[in-house]
Formats: sequence, structure tokens, C-alpha cells
Amino acid sequence: MKERLRRILWIAAAVILLLNGALFAAGRLSAAGELTLDTEVHFIDVGQGDAALLLSGGQAVLVDAGTVESAPSLVRYLEGLGVTELYAAIASHPHADHIGGMPQVLETFPVEHFYMGPETQNTSCYADMLEALEIQGIQPVVPSDGDVLSFGSGATVTFLGPADDVPADNLNNRSLIALFSTGAQRVLFMGDAESAAEQSLLAHHPDLSCDILKVGHHGAATSSSEEFLRTIHPSVAVISCGIDNDYGHPSDQTLQNLSLAGVDDVRITAEDSTVVLPLNPPSQSKENAA
Repeated sequence: MKERLRRILWIAAAVILLLNGALFAAGRLSAAGELTLDTEVHFIDVGQGDAALLLSGGQAVLVDAGTVESAPSLVRYLEGLGVTELYAAIASHPHADHIGGMPQVLETFPVEHFYMGPETQNTSCYADMLEALEIQGIQPVVPSDGDVLSFGSGATVTFLGPADDVPADNLNNRSLIALFSTGAQRVLFMGDAESAAEQSLLAHHPDLSCDILKVGHHGAATSSSEEFLRTIHPSVAVISCGIDNDYGHPSDQTLQNLSLAGVDDVRITAEDSTVVLPLNPPSQSKENAA
């Protein structure tokens, strides 16, 4: 009788431990799935492509969406951060390594605002993105120079180009350029903009500067001129590219230009995987973004 009682008590204790462990694990999973209120930027490793997530005050903005092949891992990454909706999504230009994953993103997450560059492209990838926008009932906006998207936290995204003086014969140079600002810190997203777009940007915004630069065109030699880098004077540069990619990105010239411009902290997703950079929270004061 005593042996049977001991067995019953042992089983009951084991069940309680299992239940407590399950509740503890569920609590940890729930906490991990809550979107942070902090302000930070995630330069997401999508191989040979571009995708970055801006977070501030519990709102999320996606800048580009990588390739079709990287779309499932991009969606999983966003879900793992607790993203359930996007305050905005930005498609810098219609090349497949920037918008290939956008249809799956649009199918997975409600999107309040959608911004896209002024140029179109006759490709299935671009058509798939337009179809996904139509199915979700999202009206895309082509922003003008100086248009601002404001977070509830006070952080902003200011669109700075392309200006009308940038020729349309090169889709890279017609990339949307965006500046994410907390007031105290600035992150400049160059898309695939090359030297002509850089010159135009400085002509229209001669006082432009940033703390963090998302290097244009995956670190290609056609972007990130030494003059441009010295003018905007970032302290950190992030290059998004794939391991052993066919283009030789980042180029030795770009890495040399960064070094000559005094940018000693260079992060490369092919080497460092996803790069997460925390930012100072927005202050109460308003600041001119450009």
C-alpha cells in the first residue's frame, strides 16, 4: 500500500514538473515573440541581395526584401522578431535581388504604407510584386524628394532621391534613397545608387551626413566614391552581399575608399551574417533630416 502511494506521489510530482517546464518554455517563447520597443536596424542576410528592417517604438519598416529564394528565410526572421504587421515597406528599385521576396512579405504581413521607386521593369519579378500589391489592396506611393514617414516614436524616414537630374538609363541610379533618423543618429540607405546618383544627392543635399551607411550596390566599384564618403562621413558602413558571389562584391576599390574616408567599422553580411545595430531612442526635439 505504501509502495503504491509512493508511486502515485512520484508520478504526480513528475507531472507537476513537466507542466511547470512547459509553462516556463511557453512564457519564454511568448516573450521572444514580442516586437521590441527599442530603436534599431537589422541588416538581414539574404545572400546576394538587400533587405533591412527598421524598428522603433514597436513599429517595423522593411527596406527591400531580397530575392525570391531568400523570401522564406526573410519571413521567418521577421516572424521570429515578433513582426505581425509592417508600418511600411520600401522597394528601392525593381531589380530581383531587392524585390524578389516582396510578394511573400506582402502575402504574410499587413502593410500600412508601401513606397517604391519611380522606375518600372518588364520582368515577372516586378509583375509579381504589383500583383501582390493589388491582391492585398495596397496603393503604392512614389515619394518625392523630402517626403517624410514618421514613426509614433518620433523617428523618421526621409526620402532624398532620386532627383530628376539623374538619368533613367540606369535603374541602379534611380534607386530610392532613404534616411532613417532618430534625431541623434542617422542611417542612410543607398539602394543600388552609383556615382551619378551620389553626385546628384550631394548637389541637392550638400549638408547631408550619416552615422551608418548601407553601402550602395553591394559594395560595387561603381558606387561609394571617396568624395561621397568623405562628405557624408559615416562611422559605420554595412555591405549586403552573398558569400563568394559572382560579382566580386565588395570590390577592393570600395573597401579602399571606405578606409581612406576614415570608415574603420565595416560590416559585411557575407562574413558577419545579419548585422543588428541599436540606435539611440528618438529625442523630443524635431530635427531637419537633410
